[in-house]
Amino acid sequence: MLKNYFKIAFRNIIRHKAYSLINISGLAIGMACSILIFLWVQNELSYDRFHANANQVYRITCNAGDFKAAVNPAGMPAGLKAEMPVIKNFVRLSHQSTNLFEVGDHKFEEKRVFYADSTFLEVFSFPFVKGNPKTALEQADAVLITEDMATKYFGKEDALGKQLRKDNGKNVIVTGILANIPSNSHLQFDFILPMSSIAQSDYDLRTNVWDNFNYYTYVQLDKNFIPTAVSLAGLNNQMNKIYKKHVNETELKVAFQLQPLTSIHLHSNLQVDLTGHGNVQYVNIFFIVSIFILVVACINFMNLATARSSRRAKEVGLRKVVGAGRKQLIGQFLGESLLISFFALLLAIGIVLLFLPVFNTISEKTLSIHFLDGKLMLGLLGIAAATGLISGSYPALFLSGFKPVKVLKGNMKSMGGNLLFRNALVVTQFIVSFVLLEGTVVVY
Repeated sequence: MLKNYFKIAFRNIIRHKAYSLINISGLAIGMACSILIFLWVQNELSYDRFHANANQVYRITCNAGDFKAAVNPAGMPAGLKAEMPVIKNFVRLSHQSTNLFEVGDHKFEEKRVFYADSTFLEVFSFPFVKGNPKTALEQADAVLITEDMATKYFGKEDALGKQLRKDNGKNVIVTGILANIPSNSHLQFDFILPMSSIAQSDYDLRTNVWDNFNYYTYVQLDKNFIPTAVSLAGLNNQMNKIYKKHVNETELKVAFQLQPLTSIHLHSNLQVDLTGHGNVQYVNIFFIVSIFILVVACINFMNLATARSSRRAKEVGLRKVVGAGRKQLIGQFLGESLLISFFALLLAIGIVLLFLPVFNTISEKTLSIHFLDGKLMLGLLGIAAATGLISGSYPALFLSGFKPVKVLKGNMKSMGGNLLFRNALVVTQFIVSFVLLEGTVVVY
């Protein structure tokens, strides 16, 4: 029976080429726009989730009245770890630095440079290509570089163990090579230098100050810690009590909070923060827009299908005469809409692949479709199935409701679909389209 339904559906698609082309292309364009937006939304929501300990890592932020910042004192992390057993590890990062590096004739000013504690690769899981991640930042004259920087300075030569001249002064040794930093990381860098190299020259590090805010700190909590709102509030209170032991509240009144690593990109509106963060409001808005676009495409499908209802009336009448039930007819028409939807999905994927480079340029992303990604493929199939079922639901219910006696007698006056419902669909389609266009103009 299913085979017969799909055979009839395929024949109808082939027989009515113009109608099928309009329907499939309309759905495909709507799906393509939604898929592009979904890829962007998925990328925004995936920030920093590739780290093995992503759910245990938190950044310490501070709040001093109107001053809300992402930095804290150099001496604070070690003091917290000593008194809070739940903190298993921590890493401090300096502000982003600009340094001059050279090898032979290759001399460049690099702006994406950070100083970090030797625990950097223990807390974070940036893909390591060469070297020993456990010892890479232990020596003071070490440097970690990305694959792009290795190629930039050393070409095809193995960069591991080679020297780079830094700021026209001392040489540093490449002790590790990292894979290029994923675009969905809030930390973007090309060079990591050990904190020990400036430990004696930097006043904050040398004296372990608690009242000067110059470093980003990330703490890794125990795996058994359950991050509920109550438990995190308890840790925040504990941090604040420890801080007050070192700095008198009358001198400096500051409150500290733990910010989840996976929330930094979309939920940071802090001073002295790293650049390049997103905004969760944009994610929500674009997700809603993608839903609206699909709704418009589905309404277009419904209107076209019900407008052609008279052409299918005799088919429905004959099927009912020979014993077809309404459920069978609904299944047949939903099957047709699903088939059209999956054809539209194939065309939509082609459109996405064609326009993805342009979309990446506009969004400043490096989005891509990985056909071996099971979750992505299931998501795309889910979009096609949902679109097919939603867009085909009203036509299926309407067509299957034809009375065989009226149809076979030629009484087709009432076969155009519920006029009020169809008009409502058209009005809704125009309203949604107008809102999207007007919103685009306003934003521009």
